[in-house]
Amino acid sequence: NPTPVISSTSSFPVAQVPVTWSHLNLTGKLLYLNSAMEGDQLTSTIQMLDLVTGDVATIFSIPTSWVYYATLSPDAKILAMSYVPPRQPNAPSNRSLYLLPLDISTEAQPLLTPPTSDDHYTQIEWAPDGNHLYYVHYNSQVRLEGQLDPVYGLFRINYTDGHPEKIADYAFWPRISSDSSRLVFIHVEPETGRNELFVANADGSNAQRIALSGPQVPEILDAPIFSPDGQSILFSAPEPSQSSQPNFFERLMGIQVAKAHDVPSDWWSVAVTGGVPTRLTNLQTINLFASLSPDQQHIASLSGEGIFVMDLDGSNLTQLVSDPGVHGTVSWLP
Repeated sequence: NPTPVISSTSSFPVAQVPVTWSHLNLTGKLLYLNSAMEGDQLTSTIQMLDLVTGDVATIFSIPTSWVYYATLSPDAKILAMSYVPPRQPNAPSNRSLYLLPLDISTEAQPLLTPPTSDDHYTQIEWAPDGNHLYYVHYNSQVRLEGQLDPVYGLFRINYTDGHPEKIADYAFWPRISSDSSRLVFIHVEPETGRNELFVANADGSNAQRIALSGPQVPEILDAPIFSPDGQSILFSAPEPSQSSQPNFFERLMGIQVAKAHDVPSDWWSVAVTGGVPTRLTNLQTINLFASLSPDQQHIASLSGEGIFVMDLDGSNLTQLVSDPGVHGTVSWLP
């Protein structure tokens, strides 16, 4: 399969969006994924928004491909991504894991290559201490009886020696606490297919369910992330009565993950000890994924309409990028 080339000196034009958020005094840059149809061809890009100047640089672009998930190393020098390479005649289209240095022009280096055409690697996350990468694996042919979705397994790989280890079954959407000591993820109950929030030690041990209570308990949960103090979990969820439908690009690429990511959802928060969840937003939009600002005062979030920023409690919600092609993940760089 061909591998992408990325350069810190972009050969693509730099666009600019009006800095309508200057009153928030935001600093740093946002790195995010975007895809668009050019004629009858899908092109995926990785873009970077300067929050001070409004400059939008395209640092990576490849046609007929799909970049599903991307995460930056703690030093912001290496991009790890789940990538579906351009389709080739009679060749499988797998989600594979690649590493891309951002400081020089170089080919992507494979981190993990699927052993069969039915194996896929996705949702890769870097621990803040830089020692481990967490990722999700599934085989598209392995499903539990009566369930539509594949069986997900959560792994981590030691960045120094490349040794992978499985740390949770029936699990996906891993995020790591700021001190790298704990892990939050979504667990799929095998009997019912119901999503549940779990926290565990960084190595997957001592996994505990976060029990949600109250009159409005979402049935589908997605994209969890620790609060800066580690005492609560922010997560995406639709209203309890909604069902899941894949969006346009996921249908196009044959992605079959029937989760809250694909239905109108909002941000919620709950204590790590469990309890009644608090609804933070009233957006009713798809593709929610959050990233904390380096000063841990704001949250940047993808949505079905682009990228917005808000305070930790969901207030002062402000649109940054209006573009329905934005998807997947966002990372906030200093």
